[in-house]
Amino acid sequence: MTKNKLTPSKNAEKMAIQYLQHEFRKILNGIRDPKTWKLIDREIANLPETQGESSFWNLVAAVSEDWKLKSVYRVLSDTRFTWKLEEVPLEKITLTGMSPEINRYTLKQCGGDPMKFLALWKTNAKVRSDILKTGFSEHRERDGHPIFLAEIPDGLSVFDGMRRTLLAIIGGKKTIPAWVGKPLNKNGKPLISGGFGYVLSQLYRHTERKNKTIDQAFAHVVQIVGSDYRNGKELVNKRIAGWSRDERIKKIFRIK
Repeated sequence: MTKNKLTPSKNAEKMAIQYLQHEFRKILNGIRDPKTWKLIDREIANLPETQGESSFWNLVAAVSEDWKLKSVYRVLSDTRFTWKLEEVPLEKITLTGMSPEINRYTLKQCGGDPMKFLALWKTNAKVRSDILKTGFSEHRERDGHPIFLAEIPDGLSVFDGMRRTLLAIIGGKKTIPAWVGKPLNKNGKPLISGGFGYVLSQLYRHTERKNKTIDQAFAHVVQIVGSDYRNGKELVNKRIAGWSRDERIKKIFRIK
């Protein structure tokens, strides 16, 4: 475990860094020079130190939640999970959502079963054509990154790396490198991003018809944030109530 307040473990930090390195390869996809990518990867790896722990995790949240609409930030920041890099048999993995066009085969027809998907891929030309039309393809500059798996009641669920998983399946591979999270700490909790707090306070601020019912609804949400997230109370009291000049917000967005 790290001594930092927000970072749940060294492996969780390594995964968050890898996630940003992976996503920035998509954002800056015009860069082809390996030396340039080494410099960019190094700068990203140094972000927890150069930008501070809070800013680093807020960037992970911004990329995964706001841009990609993924649960990466929530899962990686959750102290319930212990992470280990493993070589995982593909048949033990539960497939998750990717895109509506692909989900109708991987999820609706195959129920998230990778071996059923492999059989469907091999025998159905229309399935192959429909999936390839979505732009599904290899990206060698980032395909070597391990996928992220979380152990949940449904099995080893992919929460980042579905494209890499499907490529491995149709490529005939038996295993895939993966960071595997096991929920060993039943009392653990995730973080909630500073961006969420900002949006929540702005949503209330710009609500034109404020009344007792609305105030109670927001106050209830604030209580949930404080109880369900390990940084929730501090986020609400300091970053919302503490920084606002609106007395009404100071009153409602505060946890005793």
